[in-house]
Amino acid sequence: MKGMIRLKDILKGVKYSAKAGISALRVRGVTDDSRKVSKGDLFVAVKGHEADGYAFIGDAIKKGAAAVAAEKDFEAPAGVAKVILGPSRAALPAIADNLYGHPSKAMKMVGVTGTNGKTTVTYIIEKILRCAGKEAGVIGTINYRFKGRETPARNTTPGPLELQSVLAGMRDSGVDVCVMEVSSHSLDQRRVEPVLFDAAVFTNMTSDHLDYHKTARNYFAAKAKIFGRLRKGGVAILNLDDKKVAGLKGKIKGGALTYGLSPKADVRAAGMALSMRGSGFTLVTPEGSVGIETPLIGKHNISNILASAAAALALGIGLGAVKKGVETFGAVPGRLEPVDAGQPFKVFVDFAHTQDALHNILSLLRDVAKDMRIITVFGCGGNRDRSKRPLMGQVACSFSDRVIITSDNPRFEEPAEIIGEIERGIGDDFSNYDIVVDRRAAIRKALSLASEGSIVVIAGKGHEKYQIVKGKVLPFDDKQVARSILKEKV
Repeated sequence: MKGMIRLKDILKGVKYSAKAGISALRVRGVTDDSRKVSKGDLFVAVKGHEADGYAFIGDAIKKGAAAVAAEKDFEAPAGVAKVILGPSRAALPAIADNLYGHPSKAMKMVGVTGTNGKTTVTYIIEKILRCAGKEAGVIGTINYRFKGRETPARNTTPGPLELQSVLAGMRDSGVDVCVMEVSSHSLDQRRVEPVLFDAAVFTNMTSDHLDYHKTARNYFAAKAKIFGRLRKGGVAILNLDDKKVAGLKGKIKGGALTYGLSPKADVRAAGMALSMRGSGFTLVTPEGSVGIETPLIGKHNISNILASAAAALALGIGLGAVKKGVETFGAVPGRLEPVDAGQPFKVFVDFAHTQDALHNILSLLRDVAKDMRIITVFGCGGNRDRSKRPLMGQVACSFSDRVIITSDNPRFEEPAEIIGEIERGIGDDFSNYDIVVDRRAAIRKALSLASEGSIVVIAGKGHEKYQIVKGKVLPFDDKQVARSILKEKV
């Protein structure tokens, strides 16, 4: 955004009331963070999940805000325009879209939601698009990237102002297709409005984020909202192997394309061959069939490939580009990412932080690795969904020969108390675990237990390069920590 912009134009399509005289007012920028207000800005006071922007209106005015928009009336000195909004959470996305000139309308949009697999699916779709000669941009958990530029992600789906800013950058750089992860939080908080999708993928549904959504029903309903954001002619991509997701098919207005291992899926895999070296199968689609060989391992990754292929087909991408994209795709940072320092055993770092994701990873390794010894390091995040803690303990001990339970991102909780909840889920069923609270020490112990033919899985943090402890963000990268310890051994 360059120069001054009329406040009236920013508020186009937004329900508001204001005193006469704002039609000629111009502002320099827009923010919903009082700490970022500059002289001449519009400050939008949004009631968030943890804080209410209304409480910071005074701070914004002191910093030089030329206008303030809020849901209820407030005191403001002469010279500061007052705008009273309808619900500010609904207004801010429209304001952001107006501010940046409706960037999502200038490109194809693909949204990917679901508990697990979102990041991998966006990476694979990006690769397929590039093999098809398309310029792709990605917004997701790891970063926001396009045209060689990468910005570390603070949220899976950014807030409305940041989202529209990134989309505007993509538009201005000539991006053809934006592929974005769409979190349940962002759908519930209406962050992605007024973006409309040409293809929307729902990967799967398991328990997560109940600290925010409170019930699984609410969580599912939030994710399903993505299909209300389909453009005319847009296609819903549904995982037929997930009963909840598959059940949405009859409720979606417009086109739907199913994928899965089920023989009834529109896009499916036949003749699967799985090993630790990769996967092979025949990709069967309404457009024809093609053989696929990929270094990605496990049925869950075949499902991710099917979702990506279905999305590509919905965009009109041919099977040749799909095959080339999938077969030349390597690995996603922190998703079963190998760590190799010359040791005689395998080490993987993975982002699995739900019981379903951990089950997928460990069950596939148990299936394809046969008699290899599996050692798993994992913990659970603090101030997040507590219901999954005992379930993850059960999964880890069920599929591992040895488990080291440790700290993840404890945030403001005590690590020992989180571990206690994990341990209570294990109960008397298993004794094949140790507790090592310090994560570095836990990784060291796991690696010390490994021998030739073993597999060590370090789960929970994946691509993250930090730990959050008592509000402090401390440097911590599972890959780097494991590599440095391994170098001491070899």
